[in-house]
This record gives sequence, C-alpha cells and structure tokens, in this order.
Amino acid sequence: MRLWAGMRYAVVLATAPAAEPLTYAQAKAYMRLLDDTDQTTIVEPLIRAARAKVETDTGRRLITQSWDLLFDAFPRDAIRPPFVPLQSVTSIKTTSAAGVESTLAAATYVVDAASTPGRIVLADGGSWPTDLRTVNAIAIRCACGYGTAGTAVPDPILQAMLQLVTHWYRHRDAAVYPPLPSWFGYDALLAPYRRLELA
Repeated sequence: MRLWAGMRYAVVLATAPAAEPLTYAQAKAYMRLLDDTDQTTIVEPLIRAARAKVETDTGRRLITQSWDLLFDAFPRDAIRPPFVPLQSVTSIKTTSAAGVESTLAAATYVVDAASTPGRIVLADGGSWPTDLRTVNAIAIRCACGYGTAGTAVPDPILQAMLQLVTHWYRHRDAAVYPPLPSWFGYDALLAPYRRLELA
C-alpha cells in the first residue's frame, strides 16, 4: 500500500512484459564475449535484474506491461497513475457496497497520456460513482511502457542497462557487488528519466 496526495493506493501487476529491452546477443556483443561461448544462463538473468533496477530507479516501465491501480475512493483531483510512460487506460472498474462490479463507460473520463506522469480526469458533465465499498473499490487497469520491443526504449536507458549487466557480469563471483565507479555514467544516463514525485 502506498500514499498519494494523502490517499492510500495499491498497484498490482496484471500482465508482465513479453520481452526484455535487451537481447542476449546485444549484451554479448557489448561485453565482447567470445562467439563460441554460451553465457545465456548467466547473462539473461542479469538483463532481467538490470531492467528491474532501472525501472525502480526511474519509476518508468520499459517494455509494454499492464498494471492495476487500486483506490478506496476517487481522488478529488485528477488521478495520476504512477506508471510512466502511460500508454492507455484499459478500464476503470468499481465495486459497490453491495459487492456489484461495474465498468465505467469510457466517455465518463479523459486520459491524458501525453503528460508525465499521465492523468485521468472527468469528462465535462461526468461524475464518479459514489456507492462504493470501503476497501479497493476502484480498479484502474493501465497499459504502460515505451513499446513492445527494446527498439522503442530510449538509447540512454539501454546504455545504462548494458553498463549494469557488464558490471555485474565482471563481478559475479564477488560476495557483494562493488559500487559503480564514478566515471561509470549510470546515474548521468538515467538523470533525465528519474521519477517525478506525485503531488
């Protein structure tokens, strides 16, 4: 459970990304591994770990995935899903005090996916349902990410991932990973993509 604008909310992964931003071949070429060396069992988990770290550090989602945003009640202001970049809102479902689930008509609200973070606002003349149960009454399913393939992810983010994978690969036998050298560039590469705090 998290807090946003004084309200509690939760996020639940609905559909995981179907691919990783980097392929094994890309990482292998970057690290200059020998062509006759198969390190997939080592490198592919590092790619997944690097993607997870970058997503945590930036608050962004790289490859298209779906998340559910759960609220107890509708915020007074715009709803700002914490999924960047926001692609679309698949549905907004509510559960009444009697336990009846309903799907809001898309005409009820407007989705602004151009802003960062995106937002959901009532359409002119629209209103949110008020007969809601006490806990997790609202479920908003959002699609987010740069696209379905790594080619859609900004190059600085991919470069940061490659640097992480290489660093972890070279120090994979260490009990604790050494810190990234100051010249490493990871922080500088991700600086323009760092998470924005929701107000």
